[in-house]
Amino acid sequence: MTSQPTVNATERYLQQRNDLLIADQSSNFSNSIQLTDEELRLDSLLHHMRAKKLRTYKETHFFPPARNFYQSKEHIENDNLFHIIQKMPKGGALHVHTMAMGKADWVIETAIATPHMYIYWGDELSGPHIKGQFMAYRQDEKPSGYRSVNELVQEDQDNKEVIKSLLTFDETVNRDSFDIWNDFEKIFQRMTGFMRYEPIFPAYLKHGFEILINDNVQHVELRMPFRNNIYNLTDDNSDQSIKPFVDYLNESLDYARSLNPNFTARIIHANLRFRNNNTIWADMQQALADKTIAPDWLAGYDLVAEEDNGHPTLFHLESFLKLDSLEKVSNTELPLYLHDGESNWVDNHNLYDAVLLNSRRIGHGFNLYRFPSLIKAVKKNNICIEINPLSNQILGYIRDLRMHPAQSYLTQGIDCTISSDDPQIFDYEGLSYDYWTIYMAWELSLADLKKLSQNGISYAALNPIEKKKALMHWEESWNLFISDTLKDFN
Repeated sequence: MTSQPTVNATERYLQQRNDLLIADQSSNFSNSIQLTDEELRLDSLLHHMRAKKLRTYKETHFFPPARNFYQSKEHIENDNLFHIIQKMPKGGALHVHTMAMGKADWVIETAIATPHMYIYWGDELSGPHIKGQFMAYRQDEKPSGYRSVNELVQEDQDNKEVIKSLLTFDETVNRDSFDIWNDFEKIFQRMTGFMRYEPIFPAYLKHGFEILINDNVQHVELRMPFRNNIYNLTDDNSDQSIKPFVDYLNESLDYARSLNPNFTARIIHANLRFRNNNTIWADMQQALADKTIAPDWLAGYDLVAEEDNGHPTLFHLESFLKLDSLEKVSNTELPLYLHDGESNWVDNHNLYDAVLLNSRRIGHGFNLYRFPSLIKAVKKNNICIEINPLSNQILGYIRDLRMHPAQSYLTQGIDCTISSDDPQIFDYEGLSYDYWTIYMAWELSLADLKKLSQNGISYAALNPIEKKKALMHWEESWNLFISDTLKDFN
């Protein structure tokens, strides 16, 4: 006859188990958030909604955050929880690449309507151009293989869909991240001549800002080159001053503030990590000089592009170390916001350099889980991690977002923000898709959502006065969201 455990043994075991649960919960990043009675009520309502959906997902063996995003996108858009999250204030989007912040359909329609806008529709083997690459030319100067976008579409309306397929990802993107990056870089090449054309540049920024405002994003920080690299067809484009560029930024921000007076934006100057040392050092010097001219726009410095196929951050160490001396001479600071840790490979050690170089935030930080010492350093130095959940999934770094390492960062007390990275290429708009996905996959609380949203302002590249004002406006929006959403439940 099998003996049964005593009641005391069972109670001791359950107490030990509960102690472990409490210990894990005690380090959660959102523990500082104290929810009001109204927030607790909404938290409970949302929790029950999600629990019901999770039961259905388990019964039907269909869980969107574990599927190819393009198999789930329509389902997400029709979900009532998604509609609630769309209304939720999302603080700041601190990791967005300017050339991929808009909507592909808008790009195509604008290209059609823009005189002198051409698209390469020839043989890719004949030179440096690739199919779908935009560029504005005087008619007598366009290279062989380029067609008028307007004429191409008038000739066959189906070409709109062909162009869109060259600017966005879809369900067929389901390969190794190395292969996906090859297509990814091609889309940037196609977009460059479009976005940098002077008649389009400010309109494109306004379009991107409007998308974010409509999705209740209050602040954005864009990765892009901070130079006058826009071009036109009316002069020789020899003016190297940044004044026209800054004027267009201000014009675009003025438009955004006509939609939301509290909207703010910054630029993080970004160059490509695969360039040589001399190029990057010269670029850092130029960026620092530009920051003295436009301190309200240029927030800091970053190196971007695929980490596993470009120079490691350590390759540019001498330039980064010389930056301190240059800052002292110019009496201007150029903070680092390094784009590191976007990798699955064990030998990618870029995060050591991001931490040691005092990066204010870390873009992606996907593989931080590999480095216990860095987890401690990130917490100690209060470094925020810019998490891009759907980007990580679509680019092939993780398939099932329930297993995304950022969930463990949050439970270990590491502050993070949520961003969309390149939503135009991923064929979605705003931040709501990312927030819905992690709310479902990581089973977050309302306190977690609140803290993530708040972090988008708290860790923004704003001065203390701007940040205090922005947080005040964010709190007003958050409280209104809580009361309005509760009314909808009644």
